[in-house]
Amino acid sequence: MQNDILINIIPQSLKNSKLYDVVVTDLNGNYIFVNTSFQTRFSFIADDFIGKHSTITMHPEEHLKTEEIVIKCLSHPQHCFPVELRKPIENEKGYNWTQWEFSAMLNENQQPVGILCVGFDITGPGHNNLKLKEFQTKLTKTIESIPHPMLILDAERNINFINTEFEAVFGYSISEIVGKKLDMLFPKALEEKYKRLIDTYITENPKKLRVNHFRNFQNKNKENITVGVSLNSFVDDDKLNIIMIIEDLTMAKLNQDIIINQNNAFRHIAWKHSHELRKPVANILGLSNLLDLKNIESDTNYKTISYLKEAASELDLITQSIVKEASENEHEVKFEKNKRNLF
Repeated sequence: MQNDILINIIPQSLKNSKLYDVVVTDLNGNYIFVNTSFQTRFSFIADDFIGKHSTITMHPEEHLKTEEIVIKCLSHPQHCFPVELRKPIENEKGYNWTQWEFSAMLNENQQPVGILCVGFDITGPGHNNLKLKEFQTKLTKTIESIPHPMLILDAERNINFINTEFEAVFGYSISEIVGKKLDMLFPKALEEKYKRLIDTYITENPKKLRVNHFRNFQNKNKENITVGVSLNSFVDDDKLNIIMIIEDLTMAKLNQDIIINQNNAFRHIAWKHSHELRKPVANILGLSNLLDLKNIESDTNYKTISYLKEAASELDLITQSIVKEASENEHEVKFEKNKRNLF
């Protein structure tokens, strides 16, 4: 009966508000009235709030805050007390911020018998900023997980962003490179050529592009770095932004050159085997057939043996040259472990 009296005290216009959530709790914090706006907003928590404790619709840490406000209301029943409370979001982790005013509801004896709470969502910009920060954090972690140097350029080839891997590979800090031209990474002999390549990419409907392997860039110490480059682009506020991912291929290029040189050496060795080495071997085989085994001390045998000695010496020299060439082209192919790898 008393609850009905309390509810009837609330203006009908406030009960029907589409903007404000209006609730009344008893002095123990149990709901005795919620308006349609509140019921609709938090229907994912309960179908009926009457009789349920108000803590089911707030962040767990807000309970003590509401108790303090209720005590103020009971101590000063003629005043309203503002409070910001976090309320749960449907299908999301996290909470919305809401602004409330609490005031005591009195019976005919002017004794507090309930708490009137009127509130509205103030999340708007605050919540959006929170979501933006969460997105920025995820984006930053994603970018930093890329195991290659990455930078973002504008249409004038100015560097606006670099990741940590760029600093590790090229040696430039953020303050040293951001705002500078990409041209800083080009060797002088290739600067004009590379500038034309980038300008062509910018003017010809920018899209995803993989530049041919083994371009030469230089680091802060002017040391050559062989790289592979991938380009992509996006438009922000009508301004073109170019994403450049640079893969350090210095070791890969070195290994490739070693393998190519070894293959060329093996081809040359194979040619020597099939041509130069075959001649003295054929001579030795042919001369051995001329030996007169029945007359060992014949003049023919002396001449044949001298020819065999010459052929053997020639064979030895060719064999030594093959061994020397093989040794000179013996290189270990190295595979550089990326510092991000665990094994």
